Amino acid sequence: MRTRLWVTVVLFVPLAVLAVPNWSNLRLPVEVDLFFFSVRWPLWPFVLAVPLLLTVVYLGAALLDRARQLRQVASLERQLEEARRALDRGREAALDALAGRIEARIAGLEAVVEGSTSGLEMRLGERLVGIDAHVGRAEAEQRSRLEAVAARVAAVRDELAADVGEAEDALLRALRARDAGDAVREDGEDGGDAVVRPALPDGHRP
Repeated sequence: MRTRLWVTVVLFVPLAVLAVPNWSNLRLPVEVDLFFFSVRWPLWPFVLAVPLLLTVVYLGAALLDRARQLRQVASLERQLEEARRALDRGREAALDALAGRIEARIAGLEAVVEGSTSGLEMRLGERLVGIDAHVGRAEAEQRSRLEAVAARVAAVRDELAADVGEAEDALLRALRARDAGDAVREDGEDGGDAVVRPALPDGHRP
């Protein structure tokens, strides 16, 4: 566009500069040969018509070129918009695919975690069962030991009771024997005669 404008200026300005001082001569009719016929016509239409025609042609071509460029720009904008939409669709598809992969990965991890948790629960249950069995055996052993100790204590108590009873019997017999000896000595001192008295039952004195 700038080139056309400069060409128009270069062609029109010199003609205008020449036409201004010679305007009166340009208005005089002159013989103009048109090959087939000749006419008398002033020169100013020819002097001004050529630059004006070139200006109109150049400006029309510039306008057409600008319209073509605008159409190209509009076409490029439409293509850019379509490309942007395609990019958005591709991005959405990629995001959906990524979300699907992430969900599948999360589901796999959840399955692994659930499997691990169930395995841990099973092992923990087995360990608790083993601990309960061990505690039961320990309680049974402790109960049996306590029963054995209780039986031993009862046996010792019975033995002590028997020993105490025998000791009491021996002490009573010793006391009765001493009482009998004291009675015999008293009788001998009184009459000189030793009178042997029969032994009385326990708890009775003569």
